[in-house]
Amino acid sequence: MDDTLKALGDLAHFWRRRQSRVKVVAITGSNGKTTAKEMTARILSGRFRLLQTEGNLNNLIGLPLMLLKISPDHEVAVLEMGMNVAGEIRRLKEIAEPRVSLITNIGRAHLEFLGSLEGIARAKGELWEGLKADDWIAVNRDDPRVADLAEAVRCRKKTFGIRERAEISAEDLAVEPGRGIRFSLKLEGGKRTVRLNTFGRHNVYNALGAASLAAILGLSLEEIGAGLEKFQPYAGRGRILRLGRNLHLLDDTYNANPDSLEATLLAFGEMKEKSRGLVVLGDMLELGPGTVDFHVQAGKRVGGLGFAHLFFLGDQGEHLAEGARAAGMDEGRIHSFTDPEEVLKNLKDAVEEGDWILVKGSRRMRMERVVEGLVNRLGKT
Repeated sequence: MDDTLKALGDLAHFWRRRQSRVKVVAITGSNGKTTAKEMTARILSGRFRLLQTEGNLNNLIGLPLMLLKISPDHEVAVLEMGMNVAGEIRRLKEIAEPRVSLITNIGRAHLEFLGSLEGIARAKGELWEGLKADDWIAVNRDDPRVADLAEAVRCRKKTFGIRERAEISAEDLAVEPGRGIRFSLKLEGGKRTVRLNTFGRHNVYNALGAASLAAILGLSLEEIGAGLEKFQPYAGRGRILRLGRNLHLLDDTYNANPDSLEATLLAFGEMKEKSRGLVVLGDMLELGPGTVDFHVQAGKRVGGLGFAHLFFLGDQGEHLAEGARAAGMDEGRIHSFTDPEEVLKNLKDAVEEGDWILVKGSRRMRMERVVEGLVNRLGKT
């Protein structure tokens, strides 16, 4: 066969069919799919023998490689599905044949390739094409595009949300300084306090999505709550590092788009409380013709939040700075660079004891270099 990528997928599909008793759970979405996958795995591992996507093996190469690891010992496989062009999710679904699935949300990622939010919704919605009546989907009622996709399919559904009426919900959200976020998880008439080891309302949505998948598979409220509390964020995905001089570093370097940046800024503002905040932002990539405007608007947003200093890294730094200035931020607190070493040098000079630092940018910007440099210069505690 000339098409080796198709051959790999076909081989994985054959093997998945041979292991048909294994329940395959699929997760995709513009933001939060890895976190939701990890939360789901932490919950389900208390009941089932589990296979889960390792790292970022979620594409047309990685997903087949994960499927080929399914063995007769496994009961459930939790698989992440990533994409950046139309048709990828359809092919991944064809290979994996999930019977339970979740679309976390639909936001402004991969606009360069998909053109619009409607195009992104269609591409993510490929996961829910051709569902059988006894298939299950977990539906984010607070995301109107996800809700519209769910409305169009005929299968079994488990709904979740915070604002809209749903079967699984969260209330009484509160920040626990230095730890994470606390909320009351409501499920099937019961309620349980859950303490997540991460911050931000967006991660409560990820937790609710994971809880919905677990409920579909028959886990109790107590099992779900206990599993969520075992979750620990990955490096680059909302991990908090404690450095010397009582500094806190929020490492959110894995990726960035306008929606994930907005969510992270809100979470960062909550967690730092009254401490000074310093923000390091890299370019957001794959945004297409609107790239400049997205960065100007992001600059306005971050510039209006009262942070002590802003450090911008990359080709879009001047556009971020333009937005920050337009929001009224003082020029002396805005710093644009193209070299991460310059960011590190100037950031080290600017920090004061007790500061909180956020580092975020698209994957190809390799913002983890800034995190590594700060750890090396300031030390972990």
